[in-house]
Parts: sequence; structure tokens; C-alpha cells
Amino acid sequence: MSTGRAISQDQLDALFTAALEAAIGRIEKDGHFHPLVFELRDSGAIQAVAVLETGAIDGRRDVIDRLFEILRARVAEGVVQAFAISLDRHHEGQMTVMLRAPNYAADILVPFTETGEGFLKRKRRVSLGEFSAREAPNELFGVAG
Repeated sequence: MSTGRAISQDQLDALFTAALEAAIGRIEKDGHFHPLVFELRDSGAIQAVAVLETGAIDGRRDVIDRLFEILRARVAEGVVQAFAISLDRHHEGQMTVMLRAPNYAADILVPFTETGEGFLKRKRRVSLGEFSAREAPNELFGVAG
């Protein structure tokens, strides 16, 4: 059972781009980032969402599970059409953008390299490799499993 209406390819592309650009910006500024959440609202606007986590978290998967729990409530309220979550996977040389919509669920893997210069004020540049997408369970819009 799916909630919501189908999202267009243009909307998915815009949501992905917002999440990817924010992730690149965080790496270039800070060298890393915590999960970044973006939502496509019913108005068509894409908004970054700040998530204040107060519960105990044991590992990376627990963080994602907790985000899905919070985001599921936003879907149930009918405020949101789709989500993108950017994850920093420096140890794998990539970042992942998790896209979820009623008609789409994929994890887009974005390999990257980071170069930097400067000692006190480090300047970083991120160069992206070739993206690849893999189908994923639709934890937010499908039947939770």
C-alpha cells in the first residue's frame, strides 16, 4: 500500500540535486557531515529539515532507522511528497543520496575525491565520480518492513 501521488522525474532530479549540493558544500567546508534531510513539500518547495535527535543511537543504521521513523510521521500528516537523505561515507570514498517517493525508492551512490590546501584555513574541493543507483526498499511510502 502506497501513500501519496507519483513524483515527476524533474521533481526527483531537483530533490537529488539539492541533497547532493548540500553534501558537497558540507564536505568542502567541514570535511564531513551528519545525515542531511530534504523534503519535497506539497507546495513543490524543497526544504532542508533539521532533525533534533534526543534518543540513544548505537550505530549508522540506527540513525537511518530513527530518521525514517520521524519522516514517516511527516508522510502520514500529508505534508510531504518525497524525501532525500544525504549520507557521508568517507570511509568508502563516496556519499549516498537516499531518494524516497511514492513511486521511487533508490540509493544513489556518488563516488568522490577530496583535495585540499592550506594549514590553518583548509580549502577543500570535491570532485565527483560516476553516479550509480540501486533500487532500495521504500521504507517511507511503502509498507514498512
